[in-house]
Amino acid sequence: MNEPGNLIARGRAADVFEYGEGLVLRRYRFDFDCEYEARVMRHVADAGLPVPAIIEASGRDLVMERLDGGTMLADFSKHPWLLRAHARTLAGLFQRLHTIPTEPWMKRRHPTGDVLVHLDLHPDNVMLTSRGPVVIDWSNAGIGDGDAEVADLWLILSSAKVPGSAFDRVLAAIGRSLFVRSFLRSFDRGPVAAALPLAYDNRSRDPNMSEDELAKMRDLVERNAT
Repeated sequence: MNEPGNLIARGRAADVFEYGEGLVLRRYRFDFDCEYEARVMRHVADAGLPVPAIIEASGRDLVMERLDGGTMLADFSKHPWLLRAHARTLAGLFQRLHTIPTEPWMKRRHPTGDVLVHLDLHPDNVMLTSRGPVVIDWSNAGIGDGDAEVADLWLILSSAKVPGSAFDRVLAAIGRSLFVRSFLRSFDRGPVAAALPLAYDNRSRDPNMSEDELAKMRDLVERNAT
């Protein structure tokens, strides 16, 4: 592969660089084989779910189409009146994802369940582009429990750290609460709440989670225990 250009974005596990005309390079900061991620993305693209086009996968490097627009998360502060609409859009992406057939080569991510799960499908991994919402970052995808995946987003949205001043954090908490309630209306809340322990068990093994975030997740699980 050629040398990457300027750094565009930095995530918890990977960096994204310019990579020539209309392309980006997503490079993990640790040893990682992107072949599986690329294969999943091609599979869901063939099923009609919007993902970036894959150009090449080699080792920890993944070359993809460069998307226009910004993330759904970034749009929250620009257009807060669209929170409910974004929540419905995200719920629709979950529902579409869970209808895509799985394949024998896919990795099992939950001990139960038989649907295709993304396991990092949150507003910062949905790009709002000129061709509509596009789902990025498929490294955790595989076969699992759909209710547990919805519960996973509930955990993430209820625990993720919010940067900025105390006032910014209060405003963000209000918006996040509204978004979560709107998102969960698209699902049967009972089975999702029952799946919170499974979602927490899976998320607690993520080295990118801080102890503060995990403590908030445990609190949510306990408050919704049946």
